[in-house]
Amino acid sequence: MKRRTFLLGGLLASSTAFAAPKKKAASNGTGLKKSSRSGLRAPSGPAPIKVPAKLAPEMALSGGVWRPYDLRVDVSSTSHGDDATLWIPIPMDTPWQQVTAISWSGGGNKAGIRFDPASQLHVYVSENGSNTPDITLNLRIETRTRQFDITKRGTFFHESEEELDRNVRETGYQGTSDSLRRLADEVTGRIIEPLPRARALYDWVLDKALSGQCSAYELALPPRTTCLSPKGEDVTIAFVNLCRALNIPARAVWGQIIGESRLNPKLGATGNVTKDQRVRAEFHTPGYGWIPVDPGDVIRLQQLEGLSATDARLTNLRKKLFGFWEMNWVGYQYGPGFKLPGGPDTGLAGLATPLATIGNPRAGRTSDAEVRYRIDAKSIS
Repeated sequence: MKRRTFLLGGLLASSTAFAAPKKKAASNGTGLKKSSRSGLRAPSGPAPIKVPAKLAPEMALSGGVWRPYDLRVDVSSTSHGDDATLWIPIPMDTPWQQVTAISWSGGGNKAGIRFDPASQLHVYVSENGSNTPDITLNLRIETRTRQFDITKRGTFFHESEEELDRNVRETGYQGTSDSLRRLADEVTGRIIEPLPRARALYDWVLDKALSGQCSAYELALPPRTTCLSPKGEDVTIAFVNLCRALNIPARAVWGQIIGESRLNPKLGATGNVTKDQRVRAEFHTPGYGWIPVDPGDVIRLQQLEGLSATDARLTNLRKKLFGFWEMNWVGYQYGPGFKLPGGPDTGLAGLATPLATIGNPRAGRTSDAEVRYRIDAKSIS
């Protein structure tokens, strides 16, 4: 299959899959697309683009073969008793994952794709009165392995100061900023360089989490998280908060499992993946750029298989997942925190599943009613 790349923020709503046309496609009159500011505007044809110039060096360094997957999201009609807006996240385009085709059916005339540049969230939006309609969203995605290489110093794209500043800002956690900083300083001791400091935080938070000592890092956990049963995503966000306390830019990435795992069968899924959302993380260091980590899957494997903290399988996995993402997963947006483009504040840390908001599309509230949906994924050989 010939590879094509698109900027999702400029895609046209349509009932047929997009291909990269050599000429601008004619509108069928049913679609709306994101304007340069916010909201949806009159339809026009989709236009292919090249990978952003700043990503080109990392694209060249990305290893492995591109693997295609089909991802399908089915949303069933639900009554909300007031005007409702449905939001379905769409995977980001990065050096490690690309959306190559998208199509949908249903959703009515007020449907299209919007984009939040801060969190890099692309989202399908449908405004349809008091009911969220029946919608099927089909995506073709390609991914390839993301592996940190310590020998590739200086070959990454240079992140903007604005983005780095955004990812050292305080976010939600249970302790105070002073107490979190003291804890991070105690963990890293006299280590000065960002990369070994981040490694010390990664190892420390996993040591405590795997041995059931949640109280040791409780103040770095997201608000309203109980220490009785922290999840993998909670430990991931605790790592991000500890990095930020030391002014190391770090961010969580909300995403979805879409395929089987080569590391361990328990870490992958195919077919019905409705409940297989995952949160990963990355941190930024001078000379290397963004470095991937996945402490959440270490915790998940321990919980699924009932392993002891010193089990060799966990020891090997935690070493592997510092600087590595297995790309049987796609990321939707960076966080914690995001904005629904043209929508209300949800108060959510991240978005990886369909969401309904009620009332005014810009100033409404998150729906108390359940959005009924199913997510399916399969590898394309």
